Amino acid sequence: MPLRHDPARIAELQRIAILDSSPERAYDDITRLLATTLAVPITMVNLLDEERDWFKSCVGLQQTQSPRVTSFCEAFFHTESDLIVGEDTLADARFSAHPLVVGRPFIRFYAAARLMVRDQTVGTLCAYDIVPRRITPEQVEQMRTMAGAVIELLGERAASA
Repeated sequence: MPLRHDPARIAELQRIAILDSSPERAYDDITRLLATTLAVPITMVNLLDEERDWFKSCVGLQQTQSPRVTSFCEAFFHTESDLIVGEDTLADARFSAHPLVVGRPFIRFYAAARLMVRDQTVGTLCAYDIVPRRITPEQVEQMRTMAGAVIELLGERAASA
């Protein structure tokens, strides 16, 4: 069974009761801070259900979701790492054939931190750019700190659900 469809993971995502919820300032503050910290045009808090990536908060895009087939975050279902950085997606085997790398908007940078609640991957905090870029170890740590804040918010939400 593909990990995206894992019943325990989906149950945890449903327990949090966040999918299709209204915008919340705390999440929006984190995505804005990440965009500034990494100097990228697109950031989001992304929740991964069975068939889509749903954006709890997003900077730089108007849409609120994308289909699973265009998910960069799918990579988290194939690694144990809590952080993925693709400095040049065109040169990165994980992303070089991705439809949003080889076609519009020609994404060239991707960085994301795994969001886990009760040992289940429920989403990511992620950043994109249309030019390749490097991030410093300090920026990596800042991204991890921001992901920790999102995980804390998700945990609080789950506790009150």
